[in-house]
Order: sequence, then C-alpha cells, then structure tokens
Amino acid sequence: MPSRRMRRRGGFGPTELNITPFMNLMVVLIPFLLSGIVFSRLAVLEMKLPASQNEAAASKPAKDPFRLVVTLRKQGLTVLGTGIDRVQFPRKQSLYELEGLSDLLVKVKARHPKESALILLSEPEIPYEALIAVMDACREKAGELLFPDISIGEVKVL
Repeated sequence: MPSRRMRRRGGFGPTELNITPFMNLMVVLIPFLLSGIVFSRLAVLEMKLPASQNEAAASKPAKDPFRLVVTLRKQGLTVLGTGIDRVQFPRKQSLYELEGLSDLLVKVKARHPKESALILLSEPEIPYEALIAVMDACREKAGELLFPDISIGEVKVL
C-alpha cells in the first residue's frame, strides 16, 4: 500500500483525461451548426456602374439614348428622364412615396418597353434601408419587371 507521501506527490503516475463529455458536446453541436448554415442566404444584386466619359463618347449612338434618373434626397424623390417632366414625391415624415414612384415607373415602362436601365442618385446621408427600398420599387411592381439594371451614384448636397 502506498504511503501518504506518495499520494500527495502524485506518485501513482499520470491520470487519463476523460474526453467523453467533450465528445458528447461535439456530437450535438456540429449538426446544429451545420443545419443553421442552410437557412442563411445572401441576396446579391448585380450593379452596373455609370460609364466614364471616354467610354460614353466612344459608344455614343446616333440618337439620344433613353435616360431615367431617380434622385433620392432627404426631402423626397425626384424622377427625371427622356421625355418625362420632372416629377417630385415629397417625403412624408420618415417615409418615401414608393407607391407613387412605382406607379410612375409602370407608366414609363409602358412607353419604353425595351428599356431596362435606371440611374439612382442618392445623398450621402440617406440610410441604406431607404436606398434598398427605392431600388426594390424601381426594379419591379407586383411581379412585373420594370427597370432591373440600376446604376448607383452620389448627388451633391445643395
């Protein structure tokens, strides 16, 4: 029988490490984490940047191209384009008039069915959520594809 001195000094040799609880944790945790990956999705939108002046001059068609510009400011939305008078949608409290914008774009799309490009200009202080909401309103309404090719730019604050 070992003496008390040997027991205090650890004279019995190394003890085994019990990894069973850790393995049980991994068996439960790994499938849980893998199942969570399936439900996370990222939405990716392809964006087109406006052409530089040199590229625009080189590829300029004979007639004036169709151009549709939506400007997003703190005060509201402004729509201006080829053959379209300036239309303004003032901001009501913290909401932009997206329904009116979509209705106007449906009318523009009816006059120009082959066009799909739109330029969206925004002030730097505009929240990201508002920019995305305006992009969604310009892209489609009630399943009808309006202007999916959206170029984004910055407008100077006056």
